[in-house]
Amino acid sequence: MNNLQAASGAQPADAGIGSWSGERTARFRDGSWGVRARDRSVVAAWAIDVSIVLLFSAVAGVLAGMPSYSAGTGVTVGILSWFFFPWLYGFFCIGGNTLGTLVAGTRLVKLRDGSAPGFWRNGWLMFLRVVLFMLMPINALLGALNGDSSAMEPERKHHVSIDKAATKALHLGNITPV
Repeated sequence: MNNLQAASGAQPADAGIGSWSGERTARFRDGSWGVRARDRSVVAAWAIDVSIVLLFSAVAGVLAGMPSYSAGTGVTVGILSWFFFPWLYGFFCIGGNTLGTLVAGTRLVKLRDGSAPGFWRNGWLMFLRVVLFMLMPINALLGALNGDSSAMEPERKHHVSIDKAATKALHLGNITPV
């Protein structure tokens, strides 16, 4: 998808692909085109990825607590693996594809040019999605209590989920940007 341009004569989009406009087809910062994934697809991908990490953490906690019959050991190992496993899982997600994004038909890409995140960035993004995302409601609530409405409106700065099939069709010329 890098630096592929849409068919000539296409009308430029008002907002970039990372914005929350009503249009799904938009330009990346380098001028190439992409199609933002539907919200339900993004939520489905996140739910699958979170489920995988939580299942692994629960299994690790149970297995650690079984030999000594210590619930404290099991809970501690479960929590530690919840912080550690997203990094490991992210490192193995090559090309912006996790098991969740493969099922949902999406891919996580850079807003800059539509390319896949790098090796280290994949680990960070998975940690962000699984661990830090759980803290987002607390941040939004504290911001709202202070009178800040921007805490409720997410702004994508570096990455966005795209619809793989629709973006491929766009680049093959089967659809035109709206």
